[in-house]
Amino acid sequence: MSILNRIFYKIRKSINDSFLPKINLNKNVEDTLIISGDPRGGTTWLSEIIMEIPNTALVWEPLSIPLIDKLNKHNFSHRQFIAESDNWYEVKNYFCDIFKGNIYNHHLFQNQSYFNLINVKRTHVKFCRANQLLPWLTNQFQFRYAPIYIIRHPCAVIASQLKQGGWNGVKSSFHIPEDKPYPEFYTKHEDFLKGLNSKAQVLAATWCLCNQIPLSHPDNNKRWITVTYESLVTDGIYQLKRIEDRWGITLPDSAYDKLNKASATTIKGSPIMDGKGSQLSHWKYNLSDRDIEEIMMVLDYFGIELYNQSPLPTIVFT
Repeated sequence: MSILNRIFYKIRKSINDSFLPKINLNKNVEDTLIISGDPRGGTTWLSEIIMEIPNTALVWEPLSIPLIDKLNKHNFSHRQFIAESDNWYEVKNYFCDIFKGNIYNHHLFQNQSYFNLINVKRTHVKFCRANQLLPWLTNQFQFRYAPIYIIRHPCAVIASQLKQGGWNGVKSSFHIPEDKPYPEFYTKHEDFLKGLNSKAQVLAATWCLCNQIPLSHPDNNKRWITVTYESLVTDGIYQLKRIEDRWGITLPDSAYDKLNKASATTIKGSPIMDGKGSQLSHWKYNLSDRDIEEIMMVLDYFGIELYNQSPLPTIVFT
C-alpha cells in the first residue's frame, strides 16, 4: 500500500468510525449477492465486477479471524466447517447480521465510505474462506440470487499465495485445529494430513478440504453458480451471461468492461496483463516440478478430478 493510499485509508477509517456505528443497513437477507472462493482465487476481480450493480454495499471478508470480535466469540477456525443439516443458531444470527449489513467493523466496510452506504438497496458479501460452508449457508438461508462459487486451479492459487507473501508463515506440516468446532472435518484425514511435509502440500490440502465439499455436493452448480476462474478469463462474457440468467438481472456495461481489468489485489509482476494464455499457465514457471507433483498427489488423495497438470479445468460449467 502506497503512502498516499495509507493516508486515504486512515481518513476513510476515521469517517467510518465516526458515522457507521450509528446506522444499520438492515437490508433483506434474501437479496444478498454472495461470492465465495479461495484466497488468490479471483474473488476480488469477480467482486469488482458485481459491485458495478448500482446501490450495492460491499461487505469484505466477514470470516477474517481475528479481525471481527463477534466472530471470535464462536471459536471459528480459519476454515470453519458446519455440517449441512446442523442448526448453529448463534452463528446463523451472525451471518444474518452480515447479510443485512448490520455489523459495523471497519474491516468489513474498508472499501466503502459512509456516504456510499446511505442509499444502498442490497449487500454484496465477498468470502474467500467459505467454500466448505456453501451447503450449510444455502440450507439455512433462502437466497433470491444463488451464491457464486468461483474456483481456480490449485497450482495457480498456491503459486500466487507463495508469491504474494501473505502465506510466508505457513509451515511445512499441517496443523489440525482439534480445539475448534467440527474437528472431524480434519481428523477423518488425520493420517494423510500428518504425512504432509512441504508448504505446497499443506496449501494444496487446505484447498482440497474446502473445495471438495461444494464440488462433490449433488447440488453443485444448482444451489450455487459454479464458475471456474479459467472460464471467466477465456469466456468471460458467457460466464457473466450465465450469472444474469440465474439471477434474472442485467449487469451494466461497466461490469463487462472489468473483465479485462486487473483487480485491486493483483500483485506486481502478475501475468494478468500479459494475455490470457500467459495468465492461466504462469504457475508452471513459478512452481517447481516437485511442487506440482506434490500438489497433484494431494488432489489424487481427495479425489479432485476438476484439475490436473493442464492449466484448464476438465469441466466447463454451464
